[in-house]
Amino acid sequence: MGKPPHDFVDLDLEDFELPTEFWHSTQRSDGSPKAERFGIDLSTPPRRWEDWVVKLSFEKLGCEKYGNGFYVNVPNATFDVIFTAGHNLVDKPQHYCSNIRIINATNEITVTPNMVRVCQRYFDDPDELNSIYDYGVILLKRSRQERVRGFGFNLMLGLAPLLGEVPISSGEAEKDMLQDRLVYVCGYTPEDSPSDGSPRRSEGQCIRTYQHQLQYKADTKPGMSGGPVWIGFRGVETVVAIHNYGAGTESQGNRGSRLNLNVWRTVFEWLGLGWYGKSLHYRGSRNYSMHLHVPQTSTPGSITNEGRVRVGKPGLVETLFDVLPVAAKPKLKETDAGYGFLLRSAAPKVGTTGAAAATLPSSGCWVRWEPHVNRVSLAKRFDVRCEVKLQNIILQPGKPFAIQVQEGNSWKQVQMAMNCLDEADLEPLEDDPHNFEDTSEISFVPLTKQKLFGFK
Repeated sequence: MGKPPHDFVDLDLEDFELPTEFWHSTQRSDGSPKAERFGIDLSTPPRRWEDWVVKLSFEKLGCEKYGNGFYVNVPNATFDVIFTAGHNLVDKPQHYCSNIRIINATNEITVTPNMVRVCQRYFDDPDELNSIYDYGVILLKRSRQERVRGFGFNLMLGLAPLLGEVPISSGEAEKDMLQDRLVYVCGYTPEDSPSDGSPRRSEGQCIRTYQHQLQYKADTKPGMSGGPVWIGFRGVETVVAIHNYGAGTESQGNRGSRLNLNVWRTVFEWLGLGWYGKSLHYRGSRNYSMHLHVPQTSTPGSITNEGRVRVGKPGLVETLFDVLPVAAKPKLKETDAGYGFLLRSAAPKVGTTGAAAATLPSSGCWVRWEPHVNRVSLAKRFDVRCEVKLQNIILQPGKPFAIQVQEGNSWKQVQMAMNCLDEADLEPLEDDPHNFEDTSEISFVPLTKQKLFGFK
């Protein structure tokens, strides 16, 4: 198809080495990511997390109760976001607690029902049997002068290995990232006053990890529900769960709702964040449409789920993504947030059966960006290679943006081209808007000022 990438006239085959971007996927390095860095950097202010934890007061079935909440740095939100336990906000099915107040060191904030969101499963049936759904948020109008960003988060820490709901023990091949990690739990007890002192902090080992829940040995006291469960990750304070229940037995450990993909998608829906059912287009040609196409079917003997540049006028669009925030550090601005592309599964084509009709799991797969081999592929499990920056998309919504990918200690920019398509390839595209040609011309180049990507 089209012009060859090299001039093979008088080629010395003894010394010739095929560039890695033209290797078959089975010949390439797997590019496994480096081990993630846990712990807090010495440059991180040691007690700044205290400003992100708040005490809550509320009336529940006529009795005054206390709990906790904490700010999280959710990128591009129009509110300051306080996470807490659902049972701090709900007292009976489909009914909020009354007189909810946020107690700070210097003032109190009255919380009205329109400021509250609770997981629907828990809102309908607020029972400890639904403890994994026991979470909610309080949305505060944001002040530019007094904005509170709060704890960082990273979706990677919310994903258990693909082994279902069985707890992950330290002896299994694929270990949960949080298994046996030191976690911190913070909060005020009912007797504590934010004006008189800082929130309490305890630490302990994360002893069991489930898809929706964490269990840990960090000590807690009654009234600390809704406080953050957090770790040091990539040098900063990163929240991983919402503390909501004490230990059922001595060996069980305290429990918290894990901040997994389901929780984050619910929160983003409440906040109106993310882009859903979008195709990724590239403005690299005046005459033809170019977009990222990722095959979603397996053929007998091979699996070809590597990304291609699909060219057409406009060409058949078969690849759609949900694009979500996946990481943010405390204090950092929206432009530094990480985003991930979650592939929407395609339905089998009518009349196809067997292997040709196989589709990816209904839960979807993540787009993995691999600059070391100029490859875009799919991964069932999210890791650091699925995280990108979308430059300009927040500052100028609706305008073209750049996609930046980290490679080691540097950043590369994603680029697409259609230089390998010749006139014979392009001529059929003029006849039918559904006609297309796919080319593998995806590359990663040093950062430029070009912003050529857009969603449709």
